[in-house]
Parts: sequence; C-alpha cells; structure tokens
Amino acid sequence: MALHRRLAAATPSGDVSGCMQQDVTSRLGVTPAFLQEHKATGTVGFRACVAAIGWIPATFLNIVLPVVALWRGDVALPNVMLSDVMASGPLYEAVYTWGFSITMVSVCFIFMEASKFWRQKLPSSAPDVDRFVFTLYAFCAPCLLGLVAFQYKHDMSFNTASLWDLIYNFDFLFWLLHAFHTSVFFLSCCAMAYIYGLRLSPALDAKGLTHPADRFWRSSCTWCILMLTPVGVVVRFLHLFMGTAIWGILLVLVEVALIQFFVVITFLGVARLMMQLDHAEPMLDLAHIRLKRTAPA
Repeated sequence: MALHRRLAAATPSGDVSGCMQQDVTSRLGVTPAFLQEHKATGTVGFRACVAAIGWIPATFLNIVLPVVALWRGDVALPNVMLSDVMASGPLYEAVYTWGFSITMVSVCFIFMEASKFWRQKLPSSAPDVDRFVFTLYAFCAPCLLGLVAFQYKHDMSFNTASLWDLIYNFDFLFWLLHAFHTSVFFLSCCAMAYIYGLRLSPALDAKGLTHPADRFWRSSCTWCILMLTPVGVVVRFLHLFMGTAIWGILLVLVEVALIQFFVVITFLGVARLMMQLDHAEPMLDLAHIRLKRTAPA
C-alpha cells in the first residue's frame, strides 16, 4: 500500500495502473510497438465493408454454381470449366456477368485505396506501384469483362462443323475472343501477384506496415498463384488437344483454385489495412446512410 501511495504521488495524473503496466511490459520486453503491431486496430468503415463483402459473389460463382450446374446436368465432362458453365444458358451468363463485374469493381476500389497508401509510405517503390496499377486497369479488369462478354456454345466442337461454318455462325470468333481474354486475365493476375507479394510486400514488412494476418494471406496465396499458373497452362493445352475427362477435371480444379487464391489475396490480404484506413481517414459515416430526420440547427 505504501508503494501504491508513493506511485500515485509521483504520477501527475495519479494513474498508478498505467505506471505499473509500463513497468511490467518493460520487464517482459514487450514494447508498445509490439503491442501495436499485434493489436487488431482499425474501424469497420466503408473500405472494410467492401473488403468483407466483395469476395462473396466471386466465391459463390467459383465454387457453388459450377457444382449446381454439374448436378443439374447443364454441363458434362470434359467441358466443366467455368467458361462452360457461364455459356450453358442465359441465366448462368447473366449471373456470372453481374457477379464478376461487381467483384472487379470491388477489386479496383480496394487496390486504388491500397495503392495510395503504398505510394505514400513507400516512395522508393513507386515504379512497382505503377506497374501494379497499370496491369490492373490495362489488362486484368478489361479482360475479365471481355471473358464474360464473349460467350460461345459450351458444347462447341471443332469436329462437327467446318471452320467456315464456325466463323460464319460467330461461334469460333466468340470462342477465340473468350479464350484470349481468359488467358490474358490469368497471366495478368499472376504478374500482379508477383509484384504484390514479392516486390511490394517485403518493402511493407520491412517498415512494419503490414498486419500479421494480412502478411499471412498475402504470402501464402502469392506462392500458390505463382506455382499453379504454369501448371494451369500445361493442363489447359493437354485438355485442349486431348479432351479427355481426366484433363477436364484437373483443369477445372486448377482454375477454381487459382481464382479463389486471387480472391483471397485481394480481399484478405488488405483487410486490416482497409480497417486502419477507415480509422485514420473515414470515407463516409455509415450511420448517415439511414433515412433519419435531423433536428434543425
């Protein structure tokens, strides 16, 4: 008790508990920086809500809807890719177009906010930020919209019609445009993962600007994407020229895994950063969205 009274007298504010806590943390070697790093700081604002909700449409379209289409018999082996599912009927086409477009809007918003933070905190990494943003807006986003816009017959066969018939009916042209946009989309996502995970992330980690949870998802998904993309290229060629059921199954597994890794690294890789930005500089007050009459001043 005497020690407690002496501490209270020596502390201007009389905050003995704060003084004792600082003494304990100093003895344990736990610094305020350590506590700040491992504390879930931030606010669930508009940016965090976009990061929390934006992954849902893509995940549903990537995992759930193909299973439904296969169970209903709308697609059959070996043509069970997401491209086959979205081209198997007007309802699938509409749902995939809407869902992937909403997801891409969320992706562009998330990375626009993150790139501002990167450019401010990492001026030396500005070239990598520019490459990342350019790849997103020049290749990734337009190609995603292109692959959902150009649909072909999911059961189209090159053996049942001549090349002229395919071109005349636009089926081959649609398939060619769809395949082109899909290929560029996956390659651009792989390039962005390389810049994001192996160029920008180490610089952010070196300055202590990355939350541990964001670092985990970003690092693990980056390596999965970089390893799976070459595998997907090989399997795609084997599926295209051999057309057997086993290659169709392997291709759809690689495709689904890659897309889900894209989704996770985008939204979970910056989730805590969005919360911190909402805490530091809120974009809007969600409470103001409610239709509530304010009292006159």
